Amino acid sequence: MTTLVLTLRAPPAGVQRALALGLAVATAGCAPIDVTTRTERGPLLRTYSRPQVVAGGAQVEVRADWPTLKLTLVGFDTCRAETVEEYAEERITERTSRAAGPALATGIANVLAAGVLYGVSFAVSSVPNVSYINEAGHYGPSTQQYVQSSALITLLIGLPALAVGAIGYLRSGVDVETAKVEQVVSQKDARCNDRPAAGPVTLVGPKGAVAVKAAVDGAVDFQAAELTGAPEGIALGEVELAVDEEGQQRLWGFGACVQLERDAPKKLEMMGEGELLARAERLRQCRVVRGEAMAEPIRAVDVELSRRRETGSPGAFAPGSNVASFEEAVSAYAPKLKFANGSTDLGRLDTPEALDGQAVLLEGIVAEGMTSNIGVIQVGERQLYLFIPPRRAWGGDFGNGTRIEAVAVMAGTQTVGERTLPLARAVWMRAAF
Repeated sequence: MTTLVLTLRAPPAGVQRALALGLAVATAGCAPIDVTTRTERGPLLRTYSRPQVVAGGAQVEVRADWPTLKLTLVGFDTCRAETVEEYAEERITERTSRAAGPALATGIANVLAAGVLYGVSFAVSSVPNVSYINEAGHYGPSTQQYVQSSALITLLIGLPALAVGAIGYLRSGVDVETAKVEQVVSQKDARCNDRPAAGPVTLVGPKGAVAVKAAVDGAVDFQAAELTGAPEGIALGEVELAVDEEGQQRLWGFGACVQLERDAPKKLEMMGEGELLARAERLRQCRVVRGEAMAEPIRAVDVELSRRRETGSPGAFAPGSNVASFEEAVSAYAPKLKFANGSTDLGRLDTPEALDGQAVLLEGIVAEGMTSNIGVIQVGERQLYLFIPPRRAWGGDFGNGTRIEAVAVMAGTQTVGERTLPLARAVWMRAAF
């Protein structure tokens, strides 16, 4: 009968120390650290005022002395007074290790157990096991060797755990950083350091620049003959300047005068309804600049409109003046055509001159506002201009994207910038469908 006996021998002392140290170092990284950072505001240290000078802008004054448009530009800074509160602020960083406690307890217990086992090993027999002889002729290990081997195994378990716990405790702690912080609680801005503005001044029209000149000592003059279109805004360099209401009226009026000067001479009785109404609108805008010089041309247009009204031309009536509601407009003008998405009447827009003076029912979407009185209406895949009279009986604004319904009178075509479209003059207009 063959008996298999397992012999457990302790490794040499040098190997034991190297193995224990390696396990301790390897397991030291098993001590995860949780880091939590919070900020706490301390007491108010002081309150003070901090003056600053920041970038401001430019203001433009518009004057018109036909045929000269005179601009005065003033640049300025913004003087800012900030009320600042200064606090003490603490940044607290807490580092904790959830594994440190259990690991340290396990390590201490195992190291102590290893020490106890090692001490006990000297109280037991050191006589080899004579009942067993291995192939080399040696007797089996003694009881003392067994106990010392168990002590070594227990120590190898305890030392890494003790290292993990100790490192976790050493890396745990609280760091507090104290700093001063500022908070702006209020600020007041005031214009300051006025000075003549310099740089290229651009008159901007619906399609871009219509004239460019450099300002000298904060002033620049434009002659009507130098403009390539009607100006609607002013820019200094790349920055668009804000114009007050009075100055904007002068700017629009100057642009209307420029357009009137460039319109081809034509007798009033030869003008279509759209041309006549557009001329009347421009004359009234130009009057802001040229004053009584426009009185006679305005009177002539009014006489022609009155003549057409007396002869029964629908387009001669002032838009919206002879009706009080959308229903009355439909009843009074009895539109025979309807321009709406999918309508067969849309094909008639191919020959807008043939529709001059005809009343239409219009359903579309406001696509673009060209001027204060002319907008682009999208009807299906077609577009047309809608003239909105300055004095209208209905109220409300119709921004881009608004669906509208209108009774209108066709008035030939209208050119705004480089785009020419059929023109309809609104009699009554409302948001719809």
